[in-house]
Amino acid sequence: MAEKVTDYLKNAPILLGDEFENREVVFTKVTEQTLEKGWVTEQFLQKIIEREQVFPTGLHQGSFGLAIPHTDPECIVEEFISLVIPKKPVTFQRMDDINLSVDADFIFILGLNQPHQQLAMLQQLMELIQNTTLLQALSKQTEAQDIITLLEENGY
Repeated sequence: MAEKVTDYLKNAPILLGDEFENREVVFTKVTEQTLEKGWVTEQFLQKIIEREQVFPTGLHQGSFGLAIPHTDPECIVEEFISLVIPKKPVTFQRMDDINLSVDADFIFILGLNQPHQQLAMLQQLMELIQNTTLLQALSKQTEAQDIITLLEENGY
């Protein structure tokens, strides 16, 4: 059973330096790639958009804005974590105050279907996103493999 962020990230979409008009465009792009692999059901896109509207996932880390969108486990066929580091931040509502927004520099889309695993991954991700030095290094990468290597070197 996979236990590290990189175990779920290795073969998943890692989008670096793309421009996205809004979060729905991010979700659409990741859905297209995961649907193609057979990792998500046809309902994934609609469900992740709906869930984000009701339970926003944006948070401000201090130096960076982040979002950790996810959706119902029944939409996930094969577990994954997709990472999007857009050219320009994408606006998300904040999880701690739906009336505030945050410009997300990092978007971790969780495609997990095991509740206990989701909690463990969220704990690992929370630890990762508090590591400003690591996030700064990640934000400078242009290749997906360099992202994986950097995360592995840091124990994720």
